[in-house]
Order: sequence, then structure tokens, then C-alpha cells
Amino acid sequence: MTSKSKVSRREALINLAKISAGFSLLGLFRNTALAQTPADYPTDCAPPTPKGAATPFIPGKIAVLHRKSAFQLSTEEIASLTLGFQKLRDMTISDPSNPLGWLLQSYVHCWYCGGGTDGKAGEEIHGSWWFLPWHRCYLYFLERTLSKLANDPNLRLPYWDWSTQSKATQTLPGIYDNSSSSLYDALRGASTGDVIPPDFVGPRAMSIVLNSSDFSMFGGVDATKNGGQAGQLERIPHNNVHNWTGTDGNTAPNYGSDMGVLATAARDPIFFCHHANVDRMWPSWLAVSSDHTNPTDSSWLNHSWTFYDENGVWTSIKVSDVVDSRNLGYDYDSLATVPTKSSKKVSQAIATSPIPEPLIAAPKQVRTLKNDPVTHQVALPQIHKTSLMALSAGAGARYLLVIDGVVIAPDRSVSAKVYVNYPKADATTTTEIPNFVGLISSVAKVRKGADRAGQDHKPQRQVFEIDPELAAIIAHDNEVKITIVPIDSHSKKPKTMEFNYGEISIQPLK
Repeated sequence: MTSKSKVSRREALINLAKISAGFSLLGLFRNTALAQTPADYPTDCAPPTPKGAATPFIPGKIAVLHRKSAFQLSTEEIASLTLGFQKLRDMTISDPSNPLGWLLQSYVHCWYCGGGTDGKAGEEIHGSWWFLPWHRCYLYFLERTLSKLANDPNLRLPYWDWSTQSKATQTLPGIYDNSSSSLYDALRGASTGDVIPPDFVGPRAMSIVLNSSDFSMFGGVDATKNGGQAGQLERIPHNNVHNWTGTDGNTAPNYGSDMGVLATAARDPIFFCHHANVDRMWPSWLAVSSDHTNPTDSSWLNHSWTFYDENGVWTSIKVSDVVDSRNLGYDYDSLATVPTKSSKKVSQAIATSPIPEPLIAAPKQVRTLKNDPVTHQVALPQIHKTSLMALSAGAGARYLLVIDGVVIAPDRSVSAKVYVNYPKADATTTTEIPNFVGLISSVAKVRKGADRAGQDHKPQRQVFEIDPELAAIIAHDNEVKITIVPIDSHSKKPKTMEFNYGEISIQPLK
């Protein structure tokens, strides 16, 4: 049964008026100061020491309500959300050691994303299959705290609907762009009216994400395999909307704070709106096809993390607790749909013809990508032409493009478009062609100059799928050409860019 909100329409309107009109210079100072405190980069992100063992989370105890688009919230819902965030901010000032306060809430993300300058950190939850379930947990506990502080059991986090193909929603939601609101953050590089580049959220980009053939391609793989692998969801919209929103977004390699650096990203309330839509992509992907399923590995399902709940209770929660968002008291008012559906479905059957050996377009060695596009190519043998033609007809072996040994410095946010058999591609080239297969990207862990000993520099593998339409294009050529095009957070040629990569191969799956 849906619980009735304790906030009446009259109370909500009064609260909104107080927040808007009575926020005052002091309130604005608090919001700005909290966004920049500490001014540079956290030293110690570790959660406050719990007083005892963690209490196991019990799913299914909260009424299931919709999370709604930030562009569709009612006046009452805006008032409740704003009140909750204001009380979070006030708590950091009145009770700075309280783990539920705004600054320490943001440190939770810092702790699991590289840690502070003291060299201490929790488990890394980006670049692997932990990305989706961990962030779902994080948003849930923040949502419950907001609900309690606003005295509104119906409060649910809104989502930033950048996946819908409309300039009206592919911009910063207006409720977060009011400088007298607790939802505002001074350290942003984007405002309402600015439009997210289609390279990051356009039809082809979102189709690649939602058409990902399995969870490893969509949501990432086990971090212990090949140094981990981020899914297309993390690499395309997630990372690039972060960098687009952060300050000084047109200057690589450091796209600034708050959203542009993982250690400080959660100091901006838009972080939670952005991640609510990232979370919304999970059930959206599952709904696209019956072949889209979550991992069944016990090592994934039984993995757990600990958070302080809305009552300050140290709580242990497992992946299996959160794979169904209804266990957490929410679903979504709508799901994202695939903007452009492939006319041919790749067969999941085992191919009867021989599977060719991988093609090596660039042998194993350390290479550095800087400001200009680079192309690597290899001759296409007949056996691969035959196999790719079978794939183009919706049968035969799947093909992957694999770029190994990707190493990005922790103080760099980078992005590079990847094209197959389109060697003339540059920063201005559209992504709305089948030759575009995805992005190599990252969000900086630390601000420029804040590097520290022990920071993770492990090489990662970046994997891209060859769909049937692209397979046909490759099969009619005599070579396979891989072009990597560096771009900045506005999808323009960057002023400075640098990351390393190694072997590039085209691999049919056996």
C-alpha cells in the first residue's frame, strides 16, 4: 500500500517559498562553501567508524513508488526534494561528524572511487560489474535519508532524462539551476539550455547501450578479469555526462569539479539525478530482450557493501538484495526505449562453420593517443569475410573489437570516439553511422596535481561489439581499419589529451 505523504500541498508550497525567498545570502554561502570544502580534494574519505557489526538489510519493507523525471515533478515534489537537500547541507554545518550529513555523504562516493590523498580507499566500483549495483545501493540510502529529513515517505529521487531524444530533456534540469536552491552547485560547467552532445546521448549512442548483447557489454565484467572492463553504459552516457556537467569542461585533461572528478562528484545534487537515470537504464536494458539477463554468478549476487541508513544504522546490503529495485521501494514511471533498432538479430546459436583466429590490427606495445586521430589497419582474410557476411545476415559468430592495455592517468578525464572502417573520422564526424562503435572514456579520480602514491593505474580492456550492419560494411572491404578520435567534453577536438593503449584485435567469439 502506498503511504500517504505527511507533507500537505499547503505545507509544501510554504516550504518551497521559504527555501526560494528565505534562503538568503547565508544559505547561498552555505551551499557554495559546502561544494568547495575541502577546497581542493578530500584527504580522508573513510566512513566514520561504526559502533558494532553491520545489520543485514531486509528488502521489501517500503511501499513501491515511481521515480519520475526531474522535468515532470510537481510543485510539492520539488519542495520536498529541496527541503531534504537543504537539511542535509545544514547537518554538515550543525553536526559535521554525522555520517548522514551532506559532506560525509559525498565522501562515500570518494571512498569507493579511489579514496583521498591519504592513500586509503575502499573497493573500486567503477570499471567493472560492481558499477550498477553499488550505485543503486548508494542512491537508495541517500533517498531514504532525504525522505526522513523532509518528513515525506513519498519522496523518491528524480531522474535526469537525457536518454529521451529531445533537447528539452538533454539539458540540465531547471530545478537544479536555481542559485537560491539547495539543489544548486556553483562548480558546474553546464546550465539549463545547454545541450548534451549527441555523441554521448544521441540515437546511435543510446542504441549501442540498450542493444548490448549481454551484461558484460552493458554493465561491465568481473574486476578480476583482464583488469576489469566497463560496460557501454558507463563508458558512453555515464562518464561523458559527468564530464560535460563539471566545471571548465572544455579543457582537458582535467574537466574540473564537482561532477568532473569522481572524488567530488557527489557534492553536486545533480549527481543523484544523473545516476537515477543511469540506474533507469538497467531495467530498460532488461526490457529490450529476453536474452538480456543479469549475471547469475554467486560471487556477484552475494557480494556486499556497508552504508549508514537513514537512522544512522551501519547496514550490510548484498547485490541480490537490489537486482529488483522494487525491493528498495521504487520503480520508474517509464523506461527508455531503443532509438534505432537493428533489423537483424545476432544468432545466439553456436556457429557451424570454423571460427577464424583473431585479427591483430595493432600488435602488443604501449602507444600514446594525444590530440589527433589515429588509425590502425590489418588485411581482411577471406575466412573473416565469410564469417562477417554470416554475421551480417544475423547468424554465425559474434565479433568484438578489443582494445587492450588502456591506461588513463587518475587526474585525467578523457574521451575518444571509436570508428571501424571510417578512417577519415575526426572530432566533427557524426556518431549516427554504423561505423561508430562506442567510446573510450573516463572521469578523473582526482583533480590535476592531486595524484598520490598507490593510485590505481592498472591497464583496462575496452570492448566494442560489431553489429550486423557494420559486419556487412567490413566484409565488403579488404581491410579492417580502426580509428580512435580524441574529443573533449563538448565533443570537440581537445586542447590537450593523453592516454595509453596497447593491442587492438578483432575477435570472433568461439
